[in-house]
Amino acid sequence: NEMIEKCADVVTDWLAECGVIEKADRELYSYAVQSFLMSLSPLMMAVGFGIVMGCARQSVMIVIPFAIIRKFSGGYHTKHLWTCLIGSCLLLFMCIVVSFHVRCGWIFAFITVWAAVSLMIFSPIDNENRVLSPEEHRIYKKITAILVVSFLLVDVLFVWLHLTKYAVCISIGIILSAGLQLPCIIRKFIMK
Repeated sequence: NEMIEKCADVVTDWLAECGVIEKADRELYSYAVQSFLMSLSPLMMAVGFGIVMGCARQSVMIVIPFAIIRKFSGGYHTKHLWTCLIGSCLLLFMCIVVSFHVRCGWIFAFITVWAAVSLMIFSPIDNENRVLSPEEHRIYKKITAILVVSFLLVDVLFVWLHLTKYAVCISIGIILSAGLQLPCIIRKFIMK
């Protein structure tokens, strides 16, 4: 978190010195830059792992559906940035490794469809730091459904074009999004 804050402060200071932003608005822009950097972090991690493992395209194909769907679907969040980063790195690494070993087939297709349906039913899941209003909840649910169906169509297109390794990656991104909702869903039903 400190590293991202420092980077955001450097960028914000530079923008203020160049006269692009007012110094009085520095804090607001610093927060915006931090948010931007945090939203880019999964993609940067995916590219980094992908380059090291020799599979940059597959890594990006996993993280894109995951990051986009997760933005609107919500799910489990850790309480501290470091546990989030370490957990995210481990999950991403595991997903990349799994993408090498999973083959397209009926069982994998069933799991993907199950994950997609689960996302459409249970999304969005509120974050403790930001609870959605009823209107936001309705909008996020609709956006999640549109995104999930869109990625499923891309998945089917990749299978049809015999680009199954990319179809597997898209599916893993969908499954990961749904999987990170499970702890919240289970906790919700236990607390009832």
